[in-house]
Amino acid sequence: MRLRLPFFWLPLVCVVFAASCVPHRDLPPDQINQLTKLDEVMDVQATVSDPQFKKIGETSYADADWAAFADMGNRIQVTSLKIHQFSKGPEFDQLADRLHTGAQNLAAAATAKDAAKASATLGEMKATCKECHSKFK
Repeated sequence: MRLRLPFFWLPLVCVVFAASCVPHRDLPPDQINQLTKLDEVMDVQATVSDPQFKKIGETSYADADWAAFADMGNRIQVTSLKIHQFSKGPEFDQLADRLHTGAQNLAAAATAKDAAKASATLGEMKATCKECHSKFK
């Protein structure tokens, strides 16, 4: 038997499905330590990082970008420390530490409004995320 849904249900089904597939944890730094699962911490990282990773390679940024980079730097510093509670071994911890250093560098680049350093640091952080995901996800 084949299930048939009225055509007008299709957009609703698509929205519900899409919403369930994307990270959705937009927590401030003071709430991150309350998380109890690695997936939740990863959701926070993706929520704050993915929009900023799209700006890699740009040569100038607006004030809103600098604020977003500073926010990302602050939150990733907190999440990268929290990740150690879910350690998967020394290599995992080293990648978390590398991400932490990148977050510190991004915050510094945002304060200095150094576009070249911000772009390079975003690229390094994205590479660290990809490396960790390829090894541990």
